[in-house]
Amino acid sequence: MPHSISLAIIISLLIVTACNSQEPAANHSQSASARPPADRIAATVNGSVISKDEFTYFKTLKSNPQVSDDRLLEEMIATELLRQQAIKEGIADKAEVKYQIKLQTSQILARALMREKFAAVTFSDEALRAAYDQQVNNAESREFKARHILLKTQDEAKAVIEALKNGGDFIELAKQRSTGPSGPNGGDLGWFQAARMVPPFAEAVKAMNKGDISVSPVQTSFGWHVIKLEDIRTPEKPAFDSMRDQLHQSLIREEINKYIDEIHAGARIDSSP
Repeated sequence: MPHSISLAIIISLLIVTACNSQEPAANHSQSASARPPADRIAATVNGSVISKDEFTYFKTLKSNPQVSDDRLLEEMIATELLRQQAIKEGIADKAEVKYQIKLQTSQILARALMREKFAAVTFSDEALRAAYDQQVNNAESREFKARHILLKTQDEAKAVIEALKNGGDFIELAKQRSTGPSGPNGGDLGWFQAARMVPPFAEAVKAMNKGDISVSPVQTSFGWHVIKLEDIRTPEKPAFDSMRDQLHQSLIREEINKYIDEIHAGARIDSSP
C-alpha cells in the first residue's frame, strides 16, 4: 500500500517551503563530538560544549526577537544540565525514552531529506494552470445551506417528521428536540459543501431541492437526522493567482508521493499486524 503510506508521511512531515524558510545558516556538517575552536564556543557545561553554531540554530528555531541572547543561552545551559542529569539517573536507558529518541531522529532526518530533495523544486505556469483547472473542475460546484434535527432513534426522527407535516416549526422543533450542538440555533448548519459532511448526510442533501424537508430519517454515525435544505448556491471560482501557493504545495506533494513510492517499491519490508 505505498500510496497510503506516502500520504500519511506527508501529513506528518512537512510543508516544504515553510521548513526551508526556517533553515538556519549554521554549519550542520560539524560532528557533534568534534570540539570547535575556542572562539566558536558559546558555553561549556560540565565539559560538554555548546557551540556558537548550535546557539545560532537554537535562536533561529525560537524566532523570538523579544528574548535576549543571554536568556536563550541560559535555556540551552539548563536543558544541557537536565540532559546530563537524566543520563546519570538512567532515564536514557528506559525503553519508552529510547523509542521517543528513535522516532524523533527518524522524523528529523526525513524532514531534512525532504528539504534537500524538494525545497528548490519549481513548476512552470503551465503546470500550475493545469493543476488549477483540475482542482477547480473537480471541486463541488454547489454549496448548501441547511438545518437539521438530530435524534437518537429512528422512531424519534419519524415523530419529528410527522410533527413537521402537521405544521410544526422546524426551528422550534430543533431547539426542543435536537441532540446536536446546532440545536440551540435551530439546527442551523450554515453554508457548506457536501464533501464536508459524512456520506449519508451529503448524499441526502444533494438529492434535495431548495425548501425540501426529509421525507424519511437519514442515519449517520451521529444518529438520525431530519434535514431542511434552505438554499443552494454556486460559489465563484477562486482566481488562479490566489491559489498559486496552494497549487505549488499540491504539486510538491505529488512529487513527494512518487519519490516515497519509488523508495517503498525498492525496499524489503517485513511486517506483522
